[in-house]
Amino acid sequence: MTRFGDRYGFYQIGDVKTYSKYELMDIHHDKPQAWHWNYNDEFFSRYDWTVEPKQSIDDLYKKRAEQLRRDYDYLIFYYSGGHDSANMLRAFLDNNIHLDEICVFYSKFDSISLQHKELTLQTWPKLNDLKKQYPKLKIRKFEYGEHILKWHEYVKELGYENNLPYIFSAFFSVNILILGLAHRYIDDWKKLLNQGKKISWILGADKPLLRYYNKQWIFNFHDLLQMIITPMRQLLDNGNIGTYEFFYWAPSKECVDILIKQCHLLKNEYKEQAEKDFSKIIGAKNFVPGYGWEIDKNDNEFNKIIYPRNFKFKENFVKIKSPFYIWGYRDEWFFNSNYEGAKIHRDMINSICNKSHYRSWYNDKTTINYGFRNAMSRDYII
Repeated sequence: MTRFGDRYGFYQIGDVKTYSKYELMDIHHDKPQAWHWNYNDEFFSRYDWTVEPKQSIDDLYKKRAEQLRRDYDYLIFYYSGGHDSANMLRAFLDNNIHLDEICVFYSKFDSISLQHKELTLQTWPKLNDLKKQYPKLKIRKFEYGEHILKWHEYVKELGYENNLPYIFSAFFSVNILILGLAHRYIDDWKKLLNQGKKISWILGADKPLLRYYNKQWIFNFHDLLQMIITPMRQLLDNGNIGTYEFFYWAPSKECVDILIKQCHLLKNEYKEQAEKDFSKIIGAKNFVPGYGWEIDKNDNEFNKIIYPRNFKFKENFVKIKSPFYIWGYRDEWFFNSNYEGAKIHRDMINSICNKSHYRSWYNDKTTINYGFRNAMSRDYII
């Protein structure tokens, strides 16, 4: 465990702290006891979430971009072209805040996955338009398929080959594992780090997980962040490998203001109808006992409330939902292949499937295909 890795969240069970959901489940199986997922609880608990910031949401996004520019020597923006990503990018470009580069990863072996479709239909055309609008903008298109094929070699080199499940998140994504090691194989990033430069990779994390329960609006962080960062990267983080900055969810005052503002904007929009009949809200999901109501975060109306700038322009957003919950749509070409390392990856997942004590943690309690139940942070009342 590293104090630097803690900023991305950890599980606490008894006196054991771990980044791995699989280690959590194994410990709980051997000795059932209370546990929780801690996402910077001490930091976020300092603030009053019931008070809405007075600034506009776009001003708060601008402040976050300015803070990142102040704090780092080199900013790398991981771009997908979706709502979260587009809003983040506009916070920089529309306010003339310099980004050192935009980076998009792709695999030359991939011609079948939803990522390939996303890149073809959405990301590459948007990047071409951006380059025309901002000719000096550095755009890196990095082919990482060769590195994905070597994933097990990299793990062995780092000394984790005997602990494979624990270094993956509950989401068994090879592409996320390899992205977390990019500081080791992209030469100019390595050079900057060796020079002592402060580097940040900027990512979106997620939209607000806001739910309505017992006539209260409640926000929670959730461990789907492990779809972005793996326990291995957290373990490797000694403070000198650069920082993943979740634009909306990082432990910073600027992010607190954004999150609280987003939650209040949503609450203000839906409050009246929620008190009458939540089920009539467009995008409302089914009520879950003990949890409450929530709204589909992919719904356009939801996005318009928190990302108003996105809808001032004629920009298309492709809604691509993965049918897989145990490995991502960016892994599809690899998972079903005969490429180097693919069999080791499949065998590892099959070994997890054979452990009966994990099944009560499955989303549907019957098959691993739908993934594991999310862990949520403490409640923040809006």
